[in-house]
Amino acid sequence: MEKKFEQINYGIEGVNDEEKNKQTADAYFVHHSKAGYKTYAETEKSENPRAPFNPEKQITPDVPEGGIELAREKAEELFRSLNPGKDKLFFVSSNESRAIETANVFKTIAVEKGFEIIKPEKTKSDISDEIADGEIRILNNLSLNPKDTLLFNIFLPEKLLRPVNWDAVDDDFKKKWKEAREIIASDDQGSYGGNLHKHSKAIKELFPEVRTTQELHDKEFKNLIRLGKWAEKKFSLKENNIKIIAFGHENYVLQILDEKFNESGIGNCESIGVTLDEKTTLSFRNKETKVD
Repeated sequence: MEKKFEQINYGIEGVNDEEKNKQTADAYFVHHSKAGYKTYAETEKSENPRAPFNPEKQITPDVPEGGIELAREKAEELFRSLNPGKDKLFFVSSNESRAIETANVFKTIAVEKGFEIIKPEKTKSDISDEIADGEIRILNNLSLNPKDTLLFNIFLPEKLLRPVNWDAVDDDFKKKWKEAREIIASDDQGSYGGNLHKHSKAIKELFPEVRTTQELHDKEFKNLIRLGKWAEKKFSLKENNIKIIAFGHENYVLQILDEKFNESGIGNCESIGVTLDEKTTLSFRNKETKVD
């Protein structure tokens, strides 16, 4: 099978015997780092607060210095479990700048450690090209692509709500928004993901277009598993010692973390390991589970 990618070898100095024998997953899903959400904030105070997200018109950089430091720390932690003497890395990301920027920090650490980086034939994103020099492939399966920015951000905790140009929003939406926010305020989980998981079913009764965490799991998370299987066929991951490092969002992993790990969320720059065998194995916080 033809492999449509280029290989870039940055050297593998300093590899010891212990590192050479480490056992790892086939792919890792990484939640993006802390971010400013500048593009969303700008849209919410604009003449069209409910405008859809445009991936090619984002305000960058979006990850602050603290987020960069966190990403560096977690990259060091992740790559200690991998082997620069044999593992090759292929980086993929959501189209949101906070995910791409996080991926680029991890990629930079990987280069410093001597990992071979597989460069995609095309990134399918001008912003990714600008941020990561054409070395991070953008995948729709990892992207959120909200069609209504204001509605998408309805699950923010009270402390993180941003100024909105309410004069540009119709009365019916404002009325339902107020009702929805009262539901969230009655049991604010303190995070976007926590509120999404706790309140998405109730909010969906007001806004049918909202997708619950179960619906997100059924589509986006299962797409991630399909992505892994696609990568296995395309790159022969195990045969070629290729690891997929994927960067995205908490929205579509909340349900599986609750059901399989009894965990309420995933922190910034935390990762879920994915091992592709007859049944897919997920690993998170030193626990493992099988999924179909």
